Amino acid sequence: MIASSVPAEARRTRLHALLEREGAVILADAAKSYGVSAMTIRRDLFEMEQAGLARRVRGGAVAVGPQLFQRRQQKAASAKRAIALKMFPLLPRTGAVAMDASSTVHRFAVEMEPADLTILTSGIETFSVLSTKKDVRAILTGGELERRTGALVGPVAQRTIRDFVFVRAFVSPTCIDPELGATESTADGAEVKRALRLAARSLVVAADSTKLNEASAARALDLTDIDVLVTELDPNDASLDAYRDRVELL
Repeated sequence: MIASSVPAEARRTRLHALLEREGAVILADAAKSYGVSAMTIRRDLFEMEQAGLARRVRGGAVAVGPQLFQRRQQKAASAKRAIALKMFPLLPRTGAVAMDASSTVHRFAVEMEPADLTILTSGIETFSVLSTKKDVRAILTGGELERRTGALVGPVAQRTIRDFVFVRAFVSPTCIDPELGATESTADGAEVKRALRLAARSLVVAADSTKLNEASAARALDLTDIDVLVTELDPNDASLDAYRDRVELL
């Protein structure tokens, strides 16, 4: 058996930091790095899973909960671009539009052409992009910053959202399930999604296929709240059958 060179508490703290930074832990690599047996790392990951800090998978574990925006931006990058291109026809020509702080909607903001629109967003990165777009009046909700997601949340953000009537809102949840609807990694994030739904005449949900049939910690939207579900898949793909008769697919 390999002798432990890192105390258990310190090792788990480092494992959690690795999960936050990289999104995953490979069991064999962690055992070698920390000078312990694979069984010891399995026990660490089990305890982290019990605490809601990780989800064990074959050969290691993946992160759960809020993730750094930069890491989320890199995940499923080609799918996000495909979704962004699909959403262009849904962007109104004039009026007010809302965009959440998700990395998928951020990619939409990056790809969109100049437009005569007022766009409110709860995402600092998305606001930065929109501010460079010709003819777009970009507005930031304000609120409390969730540092790990880059989202603005809380009563101030919700109150700002309520001051508008949006032609359409574009959001991307952490997960979406045909029965549980759209879910978020935090309750505050879920509240912002609900506020956007109430303020918008139409709601577009963008979700790459890795988010389908999964659930996160906080319920945000029922499927009946969603007008259009946009994925990178062909709308006739069998993976979308559970959603087909309940929302418009794009």
